[in-house]
Amino acid sequence: MYKRTKIEAEVHPRFLCLEEFMNYTGLGRGSAMKLGKEIGCVMKVGKRALYDTRKADLYFDSLTGVK
Repeated sequence: MYKRTKIEAEVHPRFLCLEEFMNYTGLGRGSAMKLGKEIGCVMKVGKRALYDTRKADLYFDSLTGVK
């Protein structure tokens, strides 16, 4: 049989729940929800709201002028 090679890669999820998005941005609950709505990074899956880190990163990059 073939040996399986175990790959130890760290996974960074693209979509975060509100609690994770709060940690990601360093904001409180209300401010994180407001920011997510303003920049359009909220995606609804059923009743669950997920926050797109790529859209958030693009927004933060535009604020700081990073290309």
